[in-house]
Amino acid sequence: MTMKTKSFRVVAALVMIVLYACTEEQVKPETTKNTTETERIVLLKTELDRTTFNLFGSAFKSKAGGREQAGIHRFGGLFRSKAEAARRAEGWDTCALLTITENNDGTYTVILNFGEGCEDNGKFITGVVAFTGSETDSSGVFTIAFDKFSERNVDEIVENPATVNGFYEGSWGISLGNGLQYVEAFKTAFEVNYADGSRETIAGEGELVGDIDGFVVNKYNFAGSNLNNDVYAAFVVNPMVYDFNCNTTTIFTKGTEAFKFNDESAAIDFGEGVCDNIFTILLDGVTIIIDLDKIDS
Repeated sequence: MTMKTKSFRVVAALVMIVLYACTEEQVKPETTKNTTETERIVLLKTELDRTTFNLFGSAFKSKAGGREQAGIHRFGGLFRSKAEAARRAEGWDTCALLTITENNDGTYTVILNFGEGCEDNGKFITGVVAFTGSETDSSGVFTIAFDKFSERNVDEIVENPATVNGFYEGSWGISLGNGLQYVEAFKTAFEVNYADGSRETIAGEGELVGDIDGFVVNKYNFAGSNLNNDVYAAFVVNPMVYDFNCNTTTIFTKGTEAFKFNDESAAIDFGEGVCDNIFTILLDGVTIIIDLDKIDS
């Protein structure tokens, strides 16, 4: 493979990262003249939930026993009390052994133990998934942990089966004392172990702050390896800013993130705060300017 071909593929991948990370429907809260401040806060909170879920690369999206949980936080009351956790869990149609415990630190843990495997809504699932956390109207913490977890269709034959071990933990908080202030953070580490001895890994951490005008991603760092023994990493060089007041902007307006894949390095520069859909890719000493408006047209 020539260097030019490699560079083209890296550029294409970076463009896809930008397109996936932010879309107008996901990050721009709809407001009208009649929208109250409280309603706007609720809208902002909802959009931040959706946005950060995509910004962090679908950091948490797991299916356990046919129940799909997605998002960085807020589990629909699952962590508000042990009684609420039990009430929610009663509606889960699962073959897993389900237990709920109250922890000394005030959190609650819901464990789904599929053991050596059982059939659950058309899936054959093994291992353990544990949800731990606590939540109020203004803050929350949670962890999702996987222990030798696997899932496949009942009639599916997997040539090289794998199990997943790892965790995803997050926290969030809202303060209305001096205007709306929002904070969110996550840490994660996973490994996928295959029957033939091969392995994939991913670890990362992120942090953002926001208000009714937008949000800033101060940290979105990750590193990992794949089955080809490639290693990759990314980290925020300059905080990435998303401005809700930019009516036609669908990406960050400011900030820089760097990427590395084996010995190759690249970076995405979103500019210095101008409301546009332009970003710059820096790769192998070459500067490439991308205007998404021209691509869309």
